[in-house]
Amino acid sequence: MISKFALTALLALAVSAPVREAAAGAIVGAGTGAAIGAQGEPRPGGYRYYQNGCYVQQPDGSWAGVSPRYCGAQVQYAPPPRYYDDTPRCMRSPTYDPRSGTFVGRDGYRRPCA
Repeated sequence: MISKFALTALLALAVSAPVREAAAGAIVGAGTGAAIGAQGEPRPGGYRYYQNGCYVQQPDGSWAGVSPRYCGAQVQYAPPPRYYDDTPRCMRSPTYDPRSGTFVGRDGYRRPCA
């Protein structure tokens, strides 16, 4: 059987361990919440947009991340890169023959690519 002292020590260890982690989480959460509250861009419905994220304040004062659609943020995708292809059009034709330097034109005749 476990002695009362050992049981008390284990109970004290179990109770004190999560408190340290909770205190550290509270400090980080308070700092993040203060930054969102101070610098977050207000959006309709009580939401705030902060660093590409959408947040809403909870009843206890903390901030919770929600879907960006609540903030009306449009996800923007970069357009495909445009490039200039200076290859002559005849060389891009599927009928182009690099050995002879010719291609088949619309009229069906083989022509030199110039």
